[in-house]
Amino acid sequence: MNICNNPNTRLLMRLIVDVLLLSSVFTVALVILPQMLRTRHRGFFCGDESISYPFKQDTILRRIHVTILAIAVPAATILIIEMLRVTFPAPKSATSTAKYGHVPKPPQRYVFVGLRIPTFVSECYNLMGVYLFGLALVLIACSCTKHFTGRLVPYFMDVCQPLLPNNVTACTDPSHFGRFIEFYTCSSLTATPKLLDSMRHSFPSVHSAATAYAMIFLAIYMQARLKTGWIKLWRCLLQFGGVVVALLVALERVGSYRHHWSDVAMGAGIGCLLAFFMTIYVSPLFRQVPIKVRRIRDDSSNIYGYYTVMPKPTYFV
Repeated sequence: MNICNNPNTRLLMRLIVDVLLLSSVFTVALVILPQMLRTRHRGFFCGDESISYPFKQDTILRRIHVTILAIAVPAATILIIEMLRVTFPAPKSATSTAKYGHVPKPPQRYVFVGLRIPTFVSECYNLMGVYLFGLALVLIACSCTKHFTGRLVPYFMDVCQPLLPNNVTACTDPSHFGRFIEFYTCSSLTATPKLLDSMRHSFPSVHSAATAYAMIFLAIYMQARLKTGWIKLWRCLLQFGGVVVALLVALERVGSYRHHWSDVAMGAGIGCLLAFFMTIYVSPLFRQVPIKVRRIRDDSSNIYGYYTVMPKPTYFV
C-alpha cells in the first residue's frame, strides 16, 4: 500500500502506461493492420481516364516531409508556446471570471524523485500524448479504409498493365472499351511488389489526413493558448499558414497523380474530425474549473409562519 501511495511510483507507473499505450496503438497502425488486413481486389472499366495517368517516380512530397509536418512541427510549436506562457504569463482576468463563473483549470505540478518538474514540461507531455494518440487513430482509420475499399490509384493502368486470363491485354481490343474487367493479372515486369500493392490503396490519402490533423490540432491549440493583446495577430497568421500547408499537401497528392481529389478530401475530413475531437473532448485545453458562488437564500416564511426579512447585501466598489 505504501508503494502504491508513493507519488514517485504513481508518476513512474503513469509514464510506463502512457509509453506502452502509444507504442501499442502505433504498432497496430503501422505494423499489425497492414500485415493482417487483406486488400480488396477491385475491377475497373476499360477506357477509364481517372486511372490512366502516368506514374511519376519523383514527387515533391516524400514521407520524411510528412513526418516533419505531422510530428516535428507540432512538437516544436507546443514546446515554444508553453515556454513562452511560462516566461510571459498572461494577466488574470477578473471580468471573465465574474461573468462566466469559471476559470481555466490550472496546470498540475509534478515532483519526481525530489525534483520539481517544470510546468511547461508537464503541459507539453500531456498535450503531445493526446496529439500522438489522435495521430495513431488517424493512421488506423486510414489503414482500415484503404484495405476495405481497395480503390485504384490514378496511375493504375501505367503500373499494372493488366492482362485477361487468356493472356490478352485488357484494353487494347476496341471491343473491350467500356467493359468492366474484374479478373486480371498485372503484366508489368518493372513494378515492385510494394508498388503493386500500393496501387490499390488510393482511398483515403494518409498524407492529407495526417497533415490536416496536425494543422487543425495546432490551430485549435493556438486558439486556446494565444489570447492576449497583439499575439492574436500572430495567432491568426500561424493558423492561416497551417491551413495553407494542409491544402498544399492535398493539392500535391492530386497533382502528382498519387490520389484522386475525393481521396484527399476524405483524408482531410478524417484528420479534421479527429483533430476537433481530440482537442475539445480529450485534451485539457478547454477544461474549466467552476467557481462556487454563494447566493443569498430568499426565505419568505419559515416553518412556523413567521415572516423573515433578509438584510440587503452591501456592495463595495
